[in-house]
Amino acid sequence: MSRKIIAHLKNLLDQEQGAIIREWGHRWPLALVYPNLYQVGMSNLGFQAVYRRLNDHPDLTCERAFLPPWDLWLEYQRTGTPILSLESRRPLTDFAALAFALPYEADYPQVLKILDQAHIPLLADQRGPNFPLILAGGVTTFLNPEPLAPFIDAFFLGEAEGQVENFFYFLARNLKSNPDRHQVLKALAASQPGAYVPAGYQPTYHDDGTLADFIPAPGYPSKVMARHPPDLEAYPCHSQLLAPGAEFGQMFLVEVGRGCGRGCRFCAAGFVYRPPRQRSLIELSRQIDLGLTQRHKIGLVGAAVSDHPAIHELCQQVVAAGGQLGISSIRADSADRELFDLLAQGGVKTIALAPEAGSERLRQVINKGLSEAELNAAAVNLHKAGIPNLRLYFMVGLPTETREEVRDIARLVKRLKHAVTKSSRGRKGLASLTVSLHSFVPKPFTPFQWVPFLDLPELKDRIRLVKRALKGSSQVRVHADLPKWAYIQALLARGDRRVGLMLLAAHQAGGNWNQAFRHSPLNPDFFVLRPRAPEELFPWDFIDHGLHKSYLWEEYQLALAGKPTPPCDPRVCRRCGVCGSAAIP
Repeated sequence: MSRKIIAHLKNLLDQEQGAIIREWGHRWPLALVYPNLYQVGMSNLGFQAVYRRLNDHPDLTCERAFLPPWDLWLEYQRTGTPILSLESRRPLTDFAALAFALPYEADYPQVLKILDQAHIPLLADQRGPNFPLILAGGVTTFLNPEPLAPFIDAFFLGEAEGQVENFFYFLARNLKSNPDRHQVLKALAASQPGAYVPAGYQPTYHDDGTLADFIPAPGYPSKVMARHPPDLEAYPCHSQLLAPGAEFGQMFLVEVGRGCGRGCRFCAAGFVYRPPRQRSLIELSRQIDLGLTQRHKIGLVGAAVSDHPAIHELCQQVVAAGGQLGISSIRADSADRELFDLLAQGGVKTIALAPEAGSERLRQVINKGLSEAELNAAAVNLHKAGIPNLRLYFMVGLPTETREEVRDIARLVKRLKHAVTKSSRGRKGLASLTVSLHSFVPKPFTPFQWVPFLDLPELKDRIRLVKRALKGSSQVRVHADLPKWAYIQALLARGDRRVGLMLLAAHQAGGNWNQAFRHSPLNPDFFVLRPRAPEELFPWDFIDHGLHKSYLWEEYQLALAGKPTPPCDPRVCRRCGVCGSAAIP
């Protein structure tokens, strides 16, 4: 094995606070694998929380592994060193199971890279009992696991709290007494909430290529219930390991809540994490106190942090203690001058707002619920509070979007910049205004799961429209994602098992997707550019989040009509099905 690799891993571990080193002994050893760089994985609170929960179990021991950086990857290949775990620097083949944490579709190709370099067969049906079980979880898997189904023995679908330990302990206990993996995996699927074993299901297809049926073998459930704990209060989610090399290594991260009730029709997190759940001020205050003993900066994390009812109190607590603040998301309509003042006192230099669309009409279509007046007020107030930098997020290629509405993005940016300059009354305006353009990718379990991805030439042209319109604007910078990678994301987000074979071909071609597509019997445009019929069976329809598919179709029709929907409020609404269908008195 390479001494350089071992020294690198030891150096990472030596810098951490909170790593858990356990003797394996009688414990069932598993490696929690984040298929991206260490600095990215160690900034993921869910990854850290699962690591801690598994190591708290007396019969399990959990280590970590990551995708090596490029220079180290070359060293792995040059020396033939298999991928090693961080804690004990053992080959991944020494573990009983590998569990991949998957928050993004873009990480799927890295799953195959890691398995390959670990000297583990890629396809599940080619792995014998001498290889580790290959498991996976994370939000992309409980949106649509099917493109990874050929490679994974079992998925854990849903949120980890209160259940993930049982999932792994079931495997540990039963595999010790029963060496027949197929029997154990079948029993797992039948008894453990959120357990999905792809080998127990057979898809069939119509002549036109669409999915005809998804047939469970005897003993497998027809629906897999994705578990979502109704109350997060018993499950605090904050930094468990402090890693200086992580993206947010100088922050102690605290999740203030999960999900978002605004109902933006493009946002999968706003639907699969229903109902939105906020942690209490008392519990969050305790976590902040803990964090301030370990770091000077507290990062507040969530889908809509400024919507938390105690957001002012939380920020005041950090500022009063002399700490600094980081914040992951701000809604222009829930952030007032007082909040921006607190953030400025906490050292925040940049605020990100997400209009998503340039026109009021299109924001109604996507149910964003933001008026230009609210965006103006937020931009002016953050500048008056002394926050010098503003970042604006937009999408291009949204359903019903016109080219004129693409030009509206640039017009809105200029008007917001002008509003700040006008209100500054001779003082310096914004130091920088960054516009981030993202290609719209339709996602499962959203009202837009029926719509096609915009074709690449048109998408590229719309991005150019915005860039040209903002060229020469002082202090304005425009960043855009690459539409070709958004196309791959769209393929992996809504594909079925046949896309897994494209993923395998791309891996075998050294990451060359075009070469993989040329040799594929199925055109990838079938999954990416094709509008879906109302009654089409989707590859992810076997997953039960409690959402009625008819509700999502209703929301799609409201979108096409440009009609907004009120935010999710379980006290007065049962439309989506997550909180039951009983009438509200």
